Amino acid sequence: MLRGKFVSLILMVTAFLGVAIWSVWNYDRAFNAVTRYTQLSAWALAQLELEVHGFGEALELYRAGSASQEEMNKRFDIAWNRLDVFLHGEEAKSVRSRFGADQAAGKLMFLFEEYEQDVVSGKRDSARLARFSVELTHDLAAIRDVMVKNFTGPSAIAQRDLLNESRTQNFVILAFLMLATMVMLVMLFREVRHQQFLAWNDPLTRLPNRAALIKHLKQRSAYRGGGSSITVCLVDLGHFREVNDSLGYEVGDALLAQLAERIRGVSADGIFAARTGSDEFAIVISGVMPSYLRFPFLEQLRTELAELAFAADPAHRVRVFMGISQYVRPVNSPEEMLLFADIALDSAKRRRLHRYVVFSSVMYQHYLRNRRLSAELRELINCVDCQQLALYYQPIVRGQGAVRLGAEVLIRWNHPEYGFIPPLDIISLAEENGVGEALGLWIFRRLQHDLAIFPSDLIEPLEISVNLSSSMFNMGLATQVEDRMSNGPLGLQQLIVELTETIALDDIELSKQIINSLRQIGVRVALDDFGTGWSSFSYLRELYFDKLKIDRSFITAIDNDTRQALFVEAITSLSHQLGVRVVAEGVENHDELKAVLSIGVDEIQGYFYSRPLTLNDFLQFCHRYFINRSIMQEVALG
Repeated sequence: MLRGKFVSLILMVTAFLGVAIWSVWNYDRAFNAVTRYTQLSAWALAQLELEVHGFGEALELYRAGSASQEEMNKRFDIAWNRLDVFLHGEEAKSVRSRFGADQAAGKLMFLFEEYEQDVVSGKRDSARLARFSVELTHDLAAIRDVMVKNFTGPSAIAQRDLLNESRTQNFVILAFLMLATMVMLVMLFREVRHQQFLAWNDPLTRLPNRAALIKHLKQRSAYRGGGSSITVCLVDLGHFREVNDSLGYEVGDALLAQLAERIRGVSADGIFAARTGSDEFAIVISGVMPSYLRFPFLEQLRTELAELAFAADPAHRVRVFMGISQYVRPVNSPEEMLLFADIALDSAKRRRLHRYVVFSSVMYQHYLRNRRLSAELRELINCVDCQQLALYYQPIVRGQGAVRLGAEVLIRWNHPEYGFIPPLDIISLAEENGVGEALGLWIFRRLQHDLAIFPSDLIEPLEISVNLSSSMFNMGLATQVEDRMSNGPLGLQQLIVELTETIALDDIELSKQIINSLRQIGVRVALDDFGTGWSSFSYLRELYFDKLKIDRSFITAIDNDTRQALFVEAITSLSHQLGVRVVAEGVENHDELKAVLSIGVDEIQGYFYSRPLTLNDFLQFCHRYFINRSIMQEVALG
């Protein structure tokens, strides 16, 4: 739309210049034509009449004896030449054709030719000279009549009308140009005001934007008067995207406008409000309000905003989070003030606190730690055999004398300064910094690198499970897995990828396509942490899995809880009817093992058999496991 306005403006300016140039050219053409005609007519006729009249006077004076013959002859020659020029000259062409000027001048020329010898002979008492004088006076009157008609008759009136018409036309054109200029100036003024508004304000809520917020913070930071403390508050709407996706952007925009109107209502002297992101607002309090009243004021505002969001969203999904940073002396830059408030806001969102969170040095240290870890993690996943980042393997044991052995791959990071980094923190760091997919691909590469030290007779009976992050779960997953697993000892048929239900809930149809693509290349799919989500059974109904892993929260103390045992038994029975193998996670003692085996689960994972092991320890475990299985089979066979 803005581009169309500028195109229209360019067209108007072009038209303005074109009309202006045409107007000036037309006026100049008309003026030159009229001026040229007037000058030529006046000069030619006036000169002709003047010279002929001068000869006539010289002739009368000569006949009266008051002038010499030489004077008369000179006048005669001048008048003759003037007549010749008028009758044959180019400059008098337009005058000759008007009002019989050529006939009148022709008669005079005829007279001059007829009486030329009489003038030359110079007899004062000649009757022919007397008659020449009379006829000259008579024919000269015709020239005077042409003069009158040219300058006071219809011709002169036509000339004046032409000039008046040209003047009126030019006044109209100039008036149009002035009007067009005014219109363009008004449009330019409005466009500049609109662009100025967009530069400093949000078009939807009409609140100041982030640029205006930073400008305001700079101004307040530069102020060194009394009461210069600054409180920066960021407000974020959790789950706001779900409102746009489910109810439409119109409903989302209406909610934002409603919240913005409430925030605008608190704006006053010393309180500045802005919209800094799609679902984020900022409030800056400086100077007027006492510091001890600011936190209660902001908490009250958060409560009111939460009530508005609760009422606007029928599913009541939207939550209002608030992070605050405060400065007694504003020595930090505006960017740092916003960063500290954003760190506090992020803490509130991670902890799901329905109250404001104030920035502290502990949060800042945690922020710096995460920034450093994120940068180091990005470097580590480019190295396939790094020592800090490693894979651990927790055995998954099959029951009923089976000779195959499974294991779940778990990532571990032993940082030289921060020590052991929890796996969930590693995944969170990777996902938040856009390297979640790269980390997943590193796991597949590292898996093949690790298993390269295993003898082939130990590789063949292994089944390895790998957890997928949400960023890896896309249509390119099968191709990426096939590419990373192509050069290594473990085959695709020995690989199992584990999904949590939250990964694929957004698009069931897409999840079906991704799972089918994995099954086509021989990779099996397991559903992890079953039972912890609100849609676990519907998830199991929609998608096809090869394995189902019951979450450890349902296995712990299963031997003492009848209801829990019934639940696990129902899951196991249903899974078997669907052709899905069942894995019990978190089995830690003999009683729990006995309970799940009696229910009929297919595989066991937990501390009862082993904790997650390093690569070398897992290799030793595999040796012992398969040796013991072989001995047991030999004993059973006699």
